[in-house]
Amino acid sequence: MQKFTYIFAFISMLLLVACENQSEEVNLSSETRVSAFTFYTDTANPGLTEAVFKIEHKTWPDTGRIYSVDSLRFGTCLDSVRPHVTYMITPSTALFVTPDTVMISTGSDTLNFSRPPLYLMVQAADTLYKRCYRIDIDVHQADPDLYVWKQMTSQLFAPGAAPDFCHMKAVYRNKRIYLFINNGFGTELYQSADGAAWSKLENPVGLPTLCQVRDILSCGNTLYYMADNKLYTTTDLIHWTANDFSERDYTLVNMLVTFDSKAWCVLQERTTQALLLGIVEGENIQPLTRVAGLNDGKLPENFPVSDFAALSFESSSERPRAMIVGGRTMDGTAVNTRWNLEYGLLSDTQSGYRIADFSIEQPSFNSLTGTSIIQYNDHLIMFGGVDNDLQWRSDILYSDDEGMNWYVPDTAHNKLPDTYTSRQHQTVVVDDEENIFIIGGQSFVGSYSDVYRGYLNKLKWAALKDE
Repeated sequence: MQKFTYIFAFISMLLLVACENQSEEVNLSSETRVSAFTFYTDTANPGLTEAVFKIEHKTWPDTGRIYSVDSLRFGTCLDSVRPHVTYMITPSTALFVTPDTVMISTGSDTLNFSRPPLYLMVQAADTLYKRCYRIDIDVHQADPDLYVWKQMTSQLFAPGAAPDFCHMKAVYRNKRIYLFINNGFGTELYQSADGAAWSKLENPVGLPTLCQVRDILSCGNTLYYMADNKLYTTTDLIHWTANDFSERDYTLVNMLVTFDSKAWCVLQERTTQALLLGIVEGENIQPLTRVAGLNDGKLPENFPVSDFAALSFESSSERPRAMIVGGRTMDGTAVNTRWNLEYGLLSDTQSGYRIADFSIEQPSFNSLTGTSIIQYNDHLIMFGGVDNDLQWRSDILYSDDEGMNWYVPDTAHNKLPDTYTSRQHQTVVVDDEENIFIIGGQSFVGSYSDVYRGYLNKLKWAALKDE
């Protein structure tokens, strides 16, 4: 009823205008359509100029629509703004009708758009035809740059169901999180669709009793694990096959990273004890003897072989890249290295691969072990770990330049809940719906079996919009 009150008020004003000097008007246009709607620039209110509007025309007495294609940025103020309207043909009269105001559109007056409904009433130059538009403007009520975190469960296991210390590794596939857990007596496997409800699956078979499950590497449809010169593989997560490499010229040290659609590992020559990079090919392993950035293909003594974080991603130059951060060397020394592995930069190498330590010129942190890294929203994000001062990290680190430099983000936009405590060896995965899951980890007093889920608002909104 309120809407029609405004419309009737508009009609009354139009009739008054139409009665004046009607005899003087000849061959005037009957066009009443709006061709564009924007706002004048306001440096103090930048969300206004970013707004994009669509226009739906209806013939009087039906009401058309002018509406924002997407919600305006969080914090955009609409209580005192200047609209800019473009018409097909300049009308005789255009009125803005708000709940408390009726104003002739001049292009210079400010209006309050924060109290809907709001209408634009247009009378043609010939004063005979008219048109009405309802203006709808949405503003984000939540900050799109805010990370929303929630504890999904405080205890994945029932009290006493697992020992104080256990190792975990999460793998995401087929819209489920699969979690390997080794408690010192064997490996168990759990699954969850949401991080809150978990169910136990059949225990994996074929793995060593003391399997360091956090070293399991996922590549394509296959999982890999190395121990005692044996390469363990599975495609169904349950049944593992061991291939013995005891008779080779090298020993197996550890799986490293998935890079360039291949599973990479660290090997050690039997005669020289030198460390090498290797690539798993089916049930075989190819040592790489020539990699740009290495002396005769040998890895340096400060290269990590355990407790590191590894991540593969596509660089800004659209080349595959991998990052290996922190960890411990063969003699157990903690390092602050950030190794960068790339392909296709040099043509004079046998393999076409190049590796370099970013930390030599740009150290970003102290020696760091037990951390986790993901790529998310064009950032690299690091969780947890322990530095060489025995400081257990509970904060988050960002990198905007593909691992060159790291910094603590604005905690107003990304801060883990107060229930989240410092830890290392947490396992982190990202699902198909842009959710980050942080699972478990270890402190100096025992293991955690909690699960936290987080997401960036704007990525979640984009995912919902695409559905």
